[in-house]
Amino acid sequence: MKKIVVFFGKGGSNFLNILKQQSNYKVVLGVTNREDSEVLKNKNLPPILISKDHNEILSELKQLNPDLIVLAGYMRIVPEYIINEFKGKIINLHPSILPDFKGLNADRLSFEAKKSTGITIHYADIELDSGSIILQYHINADKYKTFEEYHKELKKAEHKFLPAVVEMLCG
Repeated sequence: MKKIVVFFGKGGSNFLNILKQQSNYKVVLGVTNREDSEVLKNKNLPPILISKDHNEILSELKQLNPDLIVLAGYMRIVPEYIINEFKGKIINLHPSILPDFKGLNADRLSFEAKKSTGITIHYADIELDSGSIILQYHINADKYKTFEEYHKELKKAEHKFLPAVVEMLCG
């Protein structure tokens, strides 16, 4: 069984969804920099590392030696030394169709532009949102009157495709 680590942020819904979908992988650690993450209220979680110190995170990752690291709503840039240490083992969920709308607020920016709306799951590289693409799923933003409606559809796509990609990569 493959060992995975999931980095998550304030909401953590993708982390919880990956936990629910475990079949050919096991989440051995969750990592967040958010002490206020809603996920932390849940019971029956794997070990959680709450840290803003990437050296501490690297030390924990080296000890665990995961088969895959999933960046799922972790809103900090993972340093080059972590990317290099786990080259080819880190994937990122991004809320737009790359290469457009890299970085923060890509979901809102792409929705407002009515361009490149959807999700991209890609390998993390040292350049922000630039690694090899594993999967892209397009969503027609014109079908939604508000960003909130669009964002619900975006979350559905994330919850469907991210665990499927994790399972595929762990197969």
